[in-house]
Order: sequence, then C-alpha cells, then structure tokens
Amino acid sequence: MSDTSAGDRAAFFLLGAAIGAAAALLVAPASGARTRRRLVRKGEEVADYLIDAGKELVEKCEDLCERSGELAEDATRELSGKYRALHEHSKQLLDETETIFRRAKRTPRAGNCESAPAPNPISPAESRG
Repeated sequence: MSDTSAGDRAAFFLLGAAIGAAAALLVAPASGARTRRRLVRKGEEVADYLIDAGKELVEKCEDLCERSGELAEDATRELSGKYRALHEHSKQLLDETETIFRRAKRTPRAGNCESAPAPNPISPAESRG
C-alpha cells in the first residue's frame, strides 16, 4: 500500500470510520427509527465533509496549476533573455574575430617568407663535426 497517495489513505480511513460508525449504530440499543435517523444524519455529515474536502482539493489543484504555469513562464522569460544575451555576445565576438583576421591579412608580417633570410643548408649535426 506504499503506492497509494495521502489522499487515498485519508479516503480509505474516512470510509472505514463511516462503516464503523454505521455498524456501531446498528448494534446499539436504540429503536429502528432512531437508528435510521442517526445513520441518515451521519451519512449527510460524511457526504458534506467529502464534498468540502473535494472542493478544497480542486482549489489546491487549480492553485498548483496556476503557480506551475507562472513558474514555467518565468523560467521561459529568464532563459530567453539569457539566450538572447548569449546570441548578441557571440555575434560581437564573431565580428571582433573577423576584424582581427582582416587586419592581420592587410598587415605585412615580419616572418613572411619573402622577407625572411634563407635557411642555413648545413644541419646542426654537420657543423659540430
């Protein structure tokens, strides 16, 4: 019975209590008419209680549904803002990178092959010997 929720357990408890109360009234030393009136009154009380409990449950479910919707909307707005900021930052970095590469292509480098001295044809091992 570990799978049942708290609401199910409460309903089973109330059902058991109502059955127990009805059985107690049936075996109590009272007239049939009086016993029936008590049963009707107790039945109406239990029915009213169950209706009130059901209304409370519906209200709580509506509140939870509303709150979960608000939380989802808040999370969506927050994530959208962060994604927008990330997108803008990525575009800015890409623009900066393109600018750097364009400048690098236009600027002659000191290590360019055309202006670099010719390599020494003698290897370091040959020069020792």
